[in-house]
Amino acid sequence: MQSRRFALSISLLLAIALLGGCAASPDTTGPLPRARSLLDASADALGQLHSVNFAFNVSGAVPGLSVREVEGVARRDPPPHGYARGTADVQHGIKRAQYEFVVADGALTLENGEGLTRREPVPQPFDPAQLLGRKNGLRTLLDGARQPHTEGKEELHDVPTFRVDGKLPRHVIAAVVPGVHTDVDVKFWVSQDPSRRLLRMWVQVPPRQRNEGAVMLELALTNHNAGVEPQSSAAG
Repeated sequence: MQSRRFALSISLLLAIALLGGCAASPDTTGPLPRARSLLDASADALGQLHSVNFAFNVSGAVPGLSVREVEGVARRDPPPHGYARGTADVQHGIKRAQYEFVVADGALTLENGEGLTRREPVPQPFDPAQLLGRKNGLRTLLDGARQPHTEGKEELHDVPTFRVDGKLPRHVIAAVVPGVHTDVDVKFWVSQDPSRRLLRMWVQVPPRQRNEGAVMLELALTNHNAGVEPQSSAAG
């Protein structure tokens, strides 16, 4: 079960620093590209994505998802499972723990810095090769967005982007984060250059009860196709 939770986090997975809140006022001047065209182009670009740095952050609680922060690198190769490594901040009841992890050969290896090592299988839908795949993982979120709208232009770490908002139906987001049982609001940041790289994603999950707040899931992707060298252990 632990491997599933880590794999889910690596999915929405999948920069260098934690993300802040969404900017309130993007630049809306000039003609803006159609949102559907931007998302389709960004989805196609994922087909050429072989490696990437990622940072994932959860603000709030999603049932079955104990991870709060994950940073690392991932690559689609070697087949059939791909490879990822990084660090994770995990909530265990009222306590939080830090881990280093490696996903390789379909297995998740965890090290807690105190000599404790665990190795568990990763469910196939959530291994790096699937999450960065041409038909699955992140692509399903871009393809599945409904009512998309290009909000404007925005600088993201000095990279010009278009910001697109929309909705993700429950069955789409639940395929990546099974603990979500409702439709969600989503925003995508797509590079303005012809590559149409997906650089950031933000999901707002409505509260389950009146006395609860919304849950924010945020993902940043950087260093697209910069290359990732596998290591044999989480600490390596």
